[in-house]
Amino acid sequence: MKHSMLIAGILVAAAVTAQARDPKPVDVMIYVKGDNKPPGSVDFGARATVTWMYARIGVRLVWRDGELGSSAASGSPVMIQLRFTEELRGDLSPEALAYALPFGYGRTAITVTYDRISFVAGRSSRAQAILAHVLAHEIGHILQRTNGHAETGVMKAHWKGQDYDAMSVKPLEFTSVDVDLIKEGLNGLKARAASLSEKASR
Repeated sequence: MKHSMLIAGILVAAAVTAQARDPKPVDVMIYVKGDNKPPGSVDFGARATVTWMYARIGVRLVWRDGELGSSAASGSPVMIQLRFTEELRGDLSPEALAYALPFGYGRTAITVTYDRISFVAGRSSRAQAILAHVLAHEIGHILQRTNGHAETGVMKAHWKGQDYDAMSVKPLEFTSVDVDLIKEGLNGLKARAASLSEKASR
């Protein structure tokens, strides 16, 4: 547990330092709401880990609590609404920890149930690492605008015991294909947001 807490502390410090030094604009702003949020320390550590994971592939994330706005100015970051809830949709597998809506606009894009994540983590200290990877995975779907999965890493369809063990030591990685899809999708989302903003200002 001490080892996991040390890694989390290092990632938090790295994320904060990177944001302080990096003059580049934010790429993605994630708004978080819900009545079933994880404990504060788990939530904060997971967000920092996800921020670090995306910073490694050149995508800058920022987190906000609450509801995202209804409109965005040209050049603003892509905005994603994330909601924590007690139950997921009835048509999903009982093993599902979250789901994303990568093809929709103007509604909750990512839904997560922390109760299931806590159950998977059991009595171990892996809840923070699992939550971080669930968030990174679903954000990946939104940015890629696809429900597709990779054979390994963050975007793998189903993690197994060895994957959970590995992510408890250090964050899993995106494949090179995932990175390309994320950057291509992000550019497309930014272009769409700019187009909508231009039309709204006419």
